[in-house]
Amino acid sequence: YWVDVIFDNSPQVYSVWEQGAITGSPAVDDPSQVELGMKFKSDVAGSVTGLAFYKGATNTGPFVGHLWTLGGTQLAAKSYTNNTSEEGWQVITFDAPVSISANTTYVISYYTQSGNYAASGGYFTAEVYNAPLRALATSDPDGPNGVFYYGAGGGFPTGTFGGGNYWVDVLFTPDAPIDTTPPTVLTVTPVNTA
Repeated sequence: YWVDVIFDNSPQVYSVWEQGAITGSPAVDDPSQVELGMKFKSDVAGSVTGLAFYKGATNTGPFVGHLWTLGGTQLAAKSYTNNTSEEGWQVITFDAPVSISANTTYVISYYTQSGNYAASGGYFTAEVYNAPLRALATSDPDGPNGVFYYGAGGGFPTGTFGGGNYWVDVLFTPDAPIDTTPPTVLTVTPVNTA
């Protein structure tokens, strides 16, 4: 008999959205060249390894994924070509992870040459929190959220319209494992019903 144990010690990757989740339109009728993004921050320091975005059937690219500082400095860029009519989440992995600081706002975005992007209007009226990541509310001091830039080749997205969510997500790995162990009661003083 042969018995083998495989231990997966790869780091946990976190994102804001459940990759099956999307509401609104998967393909807005807008064939313009546009960069679409989301402002986010992390509770802990770590690295951004890439991004995901939802692609409708008529959003055929080509695409370029970006990570930016809040002030517009580009930290990473990666081209991605998927000229199919397949609908669903697409993943762009940067050539090297990019370190980010805790509690600091960044912008994750992608450029699409064909437009027809996914969108949900009025989405960022409240912060979206999926520990350790936060998608900012439009009322946040670093907001508003749901950002875009129209133009050939894309660029740093600063335009906004009604807190729209363009279904762009960050892929994040913390520097240290996050403790998800629930607390346990060790002692009670005074004892129950005392």
